[in-house]
Amino acid sequence: MDSDITVVLTLYKRPEYLQEQLEAIHAQTIEPKEIIILKNFVENINFPVMPSELLHNVVIVNSSKNFGVWGRFAIGLLANTKYVCFFDDDTIPGIRWLENCMESMNIREGLYGTIGLIFHDDNYEHNIRYGWDRCIDTIKQVDIVGHSWFLKREWLHFLWETTPNFNETLKYGEDISLSFNLQKHNIPTLVPPHPAGKYELFGSNPLLAYKYGCDANSTCGIPQIQKGFQKFLKECIKNGFKLLYTNTT
Repeated sequence: MDSDITVVLTLYKRPEYLQEQLEAIHAQTIEPKEIIILKNFVENINFPVMPSELLHNVVIVNSSKNFGVWGRFAIGLLANTKYVCFFDDDTIPGIRWLENCMESMNIREGLYGTIGLIFHDDNYEHNIRYGWDRCIDTIKQVDIVGHSWFLKREWLHFLWETTPNFNETLKYGEDISLSFNLQKHNIPTLVPPHPAGKYELFGSNPLLAYKYGCDANSTCGIPQIQKGFQKFLKECIKNGFKLLYTNTT
C-alpha cells in the first residue's frame, strides 16, 4: 500500500536494536515513503553495519550535539509527507502499526501513540496505562502517549509554542508538551485499538518492550528523571493543561 508517512528514528545508546527496528518498519503493510534517522551525539557509538536493503529510503542526520528527546521532533518538521511517526529506540512495532494508526486517524483525528497514560491526579506516578500493556478494542482517549507518536506533520509546529529549558529537560517532557500544546488546538491524544493477541496491530511488541525498555540504558527508573516528569507535568497543568480526570470531578 502506498503511504504518505515519514518515520523518524533516533540512534543514541541502543545501536544493537536499530536493524530489528528497521526490519519491522520496512515490513509494514503501509510502508513509509521515507525513514529519517537522527544519530544523536554520544561518544563511542557508531552507526551499525547492516544489509543495504534496509537503508532503502533512509536519510541519516548526524548530530555533533545531543538534542535529547526533542531533536527528533524538530527533524520531523522537515518531512515531505502528510503524516509523521516517531519511535523510541527500544520500540519494535507490529507490521500493521502504521495501518492501525491510519485507519484510526480516518475515524477520529488526533495524536496517536502505542502507550497512553490517564492520570488520576496531578502526580505523574498516579496513572493507568493503555495500549501494548493494557489491551483495548476501541480507540481510547488519554492524557499523553509515548513510545511511538503518529500525527499530521502540520501539527508539529504546535510543540514549539512552549520552549522549556532544553538543557534541563534533555531526557523528558516532549510527550507531555506535545499533548498539552495540541490540546490548545482541540486535537486529542489517543491510543488506537490494541486487541488482545493481535500483536501485528501493536505499536510495540510487548515482550520486546519489557526486555528492551528495562535494559541498562533505560531512564524510566532513574529518580532524577522521575522527578523531572513530575515537575514538568505540574508546570503544564499550571499553564492550562487539562487532564481527563478533571472532566469527571
